[in-house]
Amino acid sequence: MRREHFIPSPTPVEDYGSDPDQEWTVAGIVGQSIDFLGVERYEVKWGEGWQRADRTNTTWERPGTSDTVDGLIARWNEKQERRRRAAALRSPEIAVGAPEHAVPHEDRTVEELVRGYNTLVEVYPADDPRVPLDLRGAAIRLRPGTRVARVARVAASGSSGGSGKSSRSGSSSRSGSPEVPSPSPPLPSRLVRPIPRRAHVRRALSSPVSADEEKPDVARLPTRYPRREALEKQWAARLEGAAPVTIVNVVNSDEVPHLVDGFQYIERSYVRAPDVPATDHLADCLVYCHCQQACADAEQCGCQDPSELIDEKGFHVFAYSRRGLFNFLLPPGMEAIECNASCSCDDSCPNRVVQLPRDVPIEVFRTRNRGWGARATVALPRGKVVGIYTGLASLFSSLEEAARRYDERRSYIFDLDVREGADDEDADDQVDRFSVDGHAYGNWTRFVNHSCEPNMRVYPVVWDTIPELNQPYLAFVATKDIPARTELTIDYDPKAGEEVRAARRECREELPAPEGARQCMCGAASCRGWVRV
Repeated sequence: MRREHFIPSPTPVEDYGSDPDQEWTVAGIVGQSIDFLGVERYEVKWGEGWQRADRTNTTWERPGTSDTVDGLIARWNEKQERRRRAAALRSPEIAVGAPEHAVPHEDRTVEELVRGYNTLVEVYPADDPRVPLDLRGAAIRLRPGTRVARVARVAASGSSGGSGKSSRSGSSSRSGSPEVPSPSPPLPSRLVRPIPRRAHVRRALSSPVSADEEKPDVARLPTRYPRREALEKQWAARLEGAAPVTIVNVVNSDEVPHLVDGFQYIERSYVRAPDVPATDHLADCLVYCHCQQACADAEQCGCQDPSELIDEKGFHVFAYSRRGLFNFLLPPGMEAIECNASCSCDDSCPNRVVQLPRDVPIEVFRTRNRGWGARATVALPRGKVVGIYTGLASLFSSLEEAARRYDERRSYIFDLDVREGADDEDADDQVDRFSVDGHAYGNWTRFVNHSCEPNMRVYPVVWDTIPELNQPYLAFVATKDIPARTELTIDYDPKAGEEVRAARRECREELPAPEGARQCMCGAASCRGWVRV
């Protein structure tokens, strides 16, 4: 039976009211969670005055949110420590670890179980006759930043208990996690019950209290992800009419991607280095069309005169369908030419696609094993232009030198000379060649990861310059139908991909990884094992 992949829903936007200084009554801590990186969060139940539309009123907060919440966390931890010690004094029987099939971000009891183990070894000396098994030899401690898939269980001999299996069936175990074999023969064990979530919750007080009663705690309802919200707001101010870009992370505790200090989001243009000539002066020099409203025939469209894109009969054709989808007729080494500002057609013209604001909402999200990636929140048809690559445009030679000096920048550099390698014996070696660097300037496309079986391809497009200047825009185009929230990928080295595929078709030996190539982590069935950046 085919399993559907888990697709997380977007984090809902909380409504905390119009007053940012509003304070709310706090009922107390009702739950605790710790992820496989050791990051703790506490479920705070808020009192009367604030709740969501679905009548829930709990939020997950971390230590340091506010003095009031920190005080509640301290009391919660003291209470849990007393409970663990009382359980240890009653019996040395305890289980340590998490079920091997548990999802990392759902390990709600991992830290509690390990702390229970720590309490147990404090109560019972190593030579205590009541504990016939060496506690330290049959279990391991959970270290911050590690994930324990299976841990030996510790139990007193002769006690009864359950099988220790989780009621959550259907989850698959993950490879790569450290494993500790269980003692042989297996000992009976019982799992410590999860941290109580809603039992014994101190309710918010809505009536006058007597002097001996505890007064309710009051705190300001905190912002969930302040750094994330600030970065999204900063990027939103630079979208130039494009669809939203949001940040999502359900893998670890990183609020935002790591960016170089001073990074600037640029949605639809280049930041030109001093050695790159501007193209503004070319606006009056570009050929243009006199089509009414929308262009219908490329052969009759004046701006297509410089275009080399023709059909089998030798007539000019557009690079897009009437629906504005890429038709994949553009051969390597050729730019698609769109209508420009001097053309008489309007924005409804099917030959104005890449130059228009992006209409695809994007999520920059944390992947499981490849850092941050990008995906669309809506389904994309084949031929859909998703966006363009932006950054600092500079001479090829200067960026090549920077890539040699700073290896981390290499994967952000795209060459703009699309005619490089074309069979042109008359090519002028003196023509300037440019590259664009998305390290310090750029947009969401800088997070697009490599795949040996990509679902997008990069095509050069011009509309405010001429192809001969070697400054096209690089459009990311869907090469297949892409379901919503599927990671968007490109081949960082498509030429190498073609060579590998050709070798496999001809049953030749696999191409060895070139010098400087990195191990490929795409996981595709036809992965070539390396990627050159």
